[in-house]
Formats: sequence, structure tokens, C-alpha cells
Amino acid sequence: MEAKFTVRQALEAVGGEYFGPEEALDREVAFVTSDSRAAGPGCLFAAIKGERTDGHKYVPSAAEKGAALCLCEERTEARCPVILVDSTVQALQKLAAWYRRSLGVKVIGVTGSVGKTTCKEVVASVLAAGYKVHKTQGNFNNELGLPLTLLSMEPDTQAAVIEMGMSAFGEMELLSSIARPDMCVMTNIGFSHIENLGSQEGIFKAKCEIFEHMSPDAPSFLNGDDAFLRRVDRAGRRFFGFGEENDIRVIEYTDKGFEGLEAVVDAFGERFEVTVGIPGRHVLYAVTAAIGVGLEMGLAKDDILRGLASAGTIGGRVNVIRAGGLTIIDDCYNAAPASMKAGLDLLSHAEGRKVAVLGDMFELGDEAPALHAEVGAYAAEKGIDLLAAVGELAENIHLACLKAGGNSVYFSDKPSLLSNLSEIAPKDGAILVKASHGMGFSEIVDALKAIS
Repeated sequence: MEAKFTVRQALEAVGGEYFGPEEALDREVAFVTSDSRAAGPGCLFAAIKGERTDGHKYVPSAAEKGAALCLCEERTEARCPVILVDSTVQALQKLAAWYRRSLGVKVIGVTGSVGKTTCKEVVASVLAAGYKVHKTQGNFNNELGLPLTLLSMEPDTQAAVIEMGMSAFGEMELLSSIARPDMCVMTNIGFSHIENLGSQEGIFKAKCEIFEHMSPDAPSFLNGDDAFLRRVDRAGRRFFGFGEENDIRVIEYTDKGFEGLEAVVDAFGERFEVTVGIPGRHVLYAVTAAIGVGLEMGLAKDDILRGLASAGTIGGRVNVIRAGGLTIIDDCYNAAPASMKAGLDLLSHAEGRKVAVLGDMFELGDEAPALHAEVGAYAAEKGIDLLAAVGELAENIHLACLKAGGNSVYFSDKPSLLSNLSEIAPKDGAILVKASHGMGFSEIVDALKAIS
């Protein structure tokens, strides 16, 4: 593993008070972690005070494992150099900002209310056809996760596709100040975090904070079918989507169900005949954005098409699992009204009996009951054979589905659903599992795999 920087460079980047021998300042740091279990020779261990545990308890363990340096907010007994700072998280942010500037890497920031992770995966797959690419892993897209993502880049990284999430005003501006995107992709403006931001207008303004640390003419790839994003007035804007006025647009497409899609895309007048293995019409937004980014990065058409063909998704994100005669649509990582409806669209194309297990969507504020009800009515409209709604808010999904003429059952909590799962799950057919991350619906997916 190639060294990323020295202890001396880390001290210069974060400031703070250094405790350790002078000669240790020239030690090389190979990687950064805030998880003591992952500590090893040459690491920088960041001791973070969390809700469940205090990382300072594990500083001695990290030192024993060979840590080159520890970042701490309080003095600890450690047999390795320590930089004492007021805030470990802020120190990591400073270090990540310095490290990002030290590399000759192009940073592509990906944000939006829905579809960030899928878009990040597709863009990264396209760029990997011509560059050494680094991308956000899991949900490392916040004030701690983003710095750790940047600090995990290898020094020879050429392109970094960085997912950027936020839930309050000021958070996106902070992330942008650290990542300094050379270009960005914005997927849409939905309802996620409306509880904190007050309205879709507030969400739009908060997302646009990404521009505060980008060049005025930096390429910005925006969903042109989104009424809010259409209002963005920047020199480098490029619109993608289905509408005829978009710079990169889907002309036609063939939905192949769980096998993915084929599409014809016009990108600035050039025709792309695309094959992508990720199911669902909504993935074509990620496809059109990725074509734009690929062209901006100088990739040839054949390389872009090859990258799109090899693009995949990750667990919990429209991950199609075959278990005996049952097809499980594992889309339980997170949920918002738009992505709920997209999941139901996909399910409606399945053969055999179609069942949807839908749970609460969080952070929707006063609009939550009505937005959940919209999903229930939509399930009935799409002809889903059975809807199983789980959770307090999801009762609105259940009642609206019944009112619209659909077939629905309701469970107040996940254990109640699990105890009845074998009766609900079809022997053959398809089942969609989706809810906000805090509902822990991955447990339902695991249970389905076990009984199938």
C-alpha cells in the first residue's frame, strides 16, 4: 500500500498539538480509519466520540497494532505519536481537504434527493473504462464519511466519484468545501429531509450549496425533467433526462424487466445505443448523466458503452435476487416517495404473483401521511397483488391502497410481519422490499432468502 502522507504533513494540515518524538514526524501514513478493528501498521487512527462508544478507549489498541499516528480530542496513553485537536471530525475534514488538493484527481460530486447511489455506481463504471477510479463505499457521504472516502483514495487515483448527502442547511456547503468538485451531477429534488428543510424549495437551496466551492463554469449535469433543477442558471450546466429539450436525452427504450434495459440516447447530437443490466426505467437518468460525464472526461463512445454495460448496483439498491422460484427485489437501503413508486413500477413488470412489503419513509415532516398515502394508491393503480405495509406511518399506505381498490394487509411492526412472512411471500413470482434505512428491512430480505 503506497504511503499517502507523513505525520508531519498531517500535523501541518490539521494543526493541533503534537506529542511524540521528532523523528516520528517523517513516518509515512498508509491509510486512515476511525474503526480500531481495521487499524494496522502505518495507519492514522482517528478517535471519535460517538453515540455508542468513545474511540479514545481504543487508542492503545490501535497503537499496539502499529498505528503511525492517532488523532485525539483528549490525552491518552498511547505508544505512538498523537495530534491533540479540538474536534477529531473537523481535523479529518481539514486533512481530507488538504489531501484532495494534493492529488491530480478529477472529483465528480453526486447529489440529489433520490438515486444518488445508483448514479454514483453508473458514473464510476463508465469512468473506469478509461481511468483509475475511486468511489464512495456504502453510505460514507456525510460530514465524517466523505472525508474518510477522500482519505481512502490511492495517490494515483485519476477520477473520484463522490456521493454527497445532507439533511440540513450548511451541510452541503461544508462537503463541497472539502471535496471541491470539478463537476457535479444532481439527480432530482424530492421530499427527503423536508422535515428539516421545510419545503422542496428549501431542499433545492440546500442542494445548490454544492456550487459554492465549484468553479463558476464547472460542468454541472442536472436532471432536466426536474422543475427545480431546470431553474439552475450556471455557465456549465448540461441537462439530462427524457424531455426533448435536454442536452442528453433518452429517445426510446425497451424495458427488459429484471434483465435491465436497452435504450437509444442522444447526447449533444451523437447517438448512443445503450445496454444496461440494472432494472427500472429510472436508471436511465443515471445512464444519461454518466454519458455526459464520460464525454466531459474525454472518453470515446465505445468506452462509455462498455462502462454502461458493466454497471451494477449494490445490496439494498434495486438488487435483484433469485431464490428458488421467487424473485426478491432488495431495495431496502432507503426510501422516498419517488423511489417507492419506481420500485412498484419495476415490480409491476414481474411475472407471477406480485407482492410489495413497504415500510415507513422518514424525515417527511407534516407531509408524511399524505405522501405515504400516495404510495398506497399507486400500488393499487399498478395492480400489485398484495401490499404488506409495516410501521406507524405505513398504515397510511395500507389504508390508501384499500381505498383505491387494492389488496393490502397491515403490520404495526417488523416482528409481526416476520412471523407471517411465509404466508405473505409467493412461492413463485416477485416481492419488493423497501423502506427507509432505519426500518432495518434487510432482515426481511435475509428471512425471504432463508425460506425460499
